[in-house]
Amino acid sequence: MKRTAKITIETLVLCGALLACTVLQAQRFRYSIPGLDSLEQDFIVSGASSTVLKTGEAEIISNNTLTSYWLAYHEYSEDSPIVDRFRLSQFTSDLYGYYGISPSGRWDIGVHLRYNRTRIDNAAASSMLRVFQKEKAFDENSQGAVLDNSFGGLASVGIRFRWKPLRLDPRLLVSGGYSIKTITGEVRARQLAADRNLADIGISYYRELNSHTYYYFGGNGQVYFPTPSITDEYLFNTGANFFLIHRTTNNKFTFYPGLVYSLTFRPAKMETQPHSLIKTTEFVLGYAGIQFAPTGNYNIFLLSGLPLIVTVTNPQQEIVRPSYSTFTLGLRVGL
Repeated sequence: MKRTAKITIETLVLCGALLACTVLQAQRFRYSIPGLDSLEQDFIVSGASSTVLKTGEAEIISNNTLTSYWLAYHEYSEDSPIVDRFRLSQFTSDLYGYYGISPSGRWDIGVHLRYNRTRIDNAAASSMLRVFQKEKAFDENSQGAVLDNSFGGLASVGIRFRWKPLRLDPRLLVSGGYSIKTITGEVRARQLAADRNLADIGISYYRELNSHTYYYFGGNGQVYFPTPSITDEYLFNTGANFFLIHRTTNNKFTFYPGLVYSLTFRPAKMETQPHSLIKTTEFVLGYAGIQFAPTGNYNIFLLSGLPLIVTVTNPQQEIVRPSYSTFTLGLRVGL
């Protein structure tokens, strides 16, 4: 009996010691890991900032992504002959502005502007850079000329927030926002993927391997709300990503290879369909990123992705995987 009591007391003492060490480690982590709570040492992961600002601090982030691929149309199903191919090119420019409202660096508020360009070329061999050509005049009422025409415009404006919920562990970051579409006209809104308002929420977490190498985990969910004048259908997207982050000893360069998973689905339209939600697209992309920080509060970064899995559930459509490419060029300025 005495031996059992002794073991129990020793166990409680050991657990208390481990708990104390954990708290001390969390406090040390909060102030010693670069990029987590220092504006000057911040870095960008897949276009997202890794920090939350303190009161009076601000930052501007610009992400500019160009994606292009062949879209093949089959006669009946994916096993039937291909009757035509088109090149679909999309350019998205996101501008974020954040301002710190918490002395401890736990809350940000911000704004988000998105500019889109898109083009469908009848010739699949066309250059993706044609997406930047001037938009031709077309008749909105008669659908006009959608092929071989570049569409562009401010697609949405929105508000954002970033929050670190755990005071003793700043590795956990929650972010989200709501954006309102700004494109008028059904044809242009659909072409520019600006036919719905959007609410999103995301979470990310870091794990230190050593003083310059980290694991990065992220997840997000998005809800696209119908707009009565254009569509009455919701769309949903979920995603997850993993990056291995490595920083050079002088913090000038940051390298981050990784994987990104994305799944889009919509509500079922017919009662005979077995599930209430129907998958529309599924992607697994491999990424390689590099960031250069010439000064403490200025970063430029380049991200490139290649598809590992590309799935479209429409049996007559196919994204030709070897033709798929995506690039992101961006910068971040701390103020």
